[in-house]
Amino acid sequence: MTTTPLTAPIMRISRHRLSTDGRGVTTLVGLHGCPLTCRYCLNDRCHTPDGVWRNMTAQELYNEVVIDDIYFRSTGGGITFGGGEPALHSTFINEFAQRNTHRWNITIESSLNVPTHHIEQLAQVVDDYIIDIKSINPTTYRLYTGMDIDLALHNLQYLIGINKAAHITVRTPIIPGYNDANEVETTIRQLRDIGIEHFDAFTYHTDVARRPQPDGKSGKSTCNVLKRIRTIIADANNIAYTPTPCTHTTCTTGNCPACEKELAQLTQLINTTKNPIL
Repeated sequence: MTTTPLTAPIMRISRHRLSTDGRGVTTLVGLHGCPLTCRYCLNDRCHTPDGVWRNMTAQELYNEVVIDDIYFRSTGGGITFGGGEPALHSTFINEFAQRNTHRWNITIESSLNVPTHHIEQLAQVVDDYIIDIKSINPTTYRLYTGMDIDLALHNLQYLIGINKAAHITVRTPIIPGYNDANEVETTIRQLRDIGIEHFDAFTYHTDVARRPQPDGKSGKSTCNVLKRIRTIIADANNIAYTPTPCTHTTCTTGNCPACEKELAQLTQLINTTKNPIL
């Protein structure tokens, strides 16, 4: 009797995130579906059927992201599961982790507002947690997310109780019209009291039109960083390598054709090197 492989609905795969969704060079995997209905959701397509890009098995996802293996291993980076609410796909993430033989770092961006069994399952394989708590004030939280905060706090306490606090960063945004700096300070203070050490405080741009748009410069910068990483890896392993001068001006992802070709060539050489230095 054959069983149908488990799949997960993927919204997007975004490569070459440089210390924005976890440590080192990271690939962000957006998983579809979310229990919250946040007013200024940055990925609102997580609620719509047409928001799914592809349904993938864990092996298919691994095959898609392994291209950046040497970036992950050399910078301590890896895969960040975001969304939507990736914790709803805990079994899928566990299956993916079983294929992670290189021990890439696994990070999850979550509201924690999911049944606790998902968090218990993820605790076996997740290295770092980026937790989105809009406000610790129950009224503000429900007004903004449409859900109660109790389950999220219960799951946060669970992670603290199994000694994960040092691996948790809590995002505490100022959301115009919903909270203010004083409420954020209160949220941070109360979370410090229960053991949270790391916070990411910022202000939401509620006007989508004001959000920064790609201009190619960030892609050029990313491209230069990736070239530098490849150069360091090659030098450490005594591999002859001269990066191709970059002439493109509109890349916003850092994966121009020249970079991709050089990455593939260097990966092949590293994979045939005994005890490579990464």
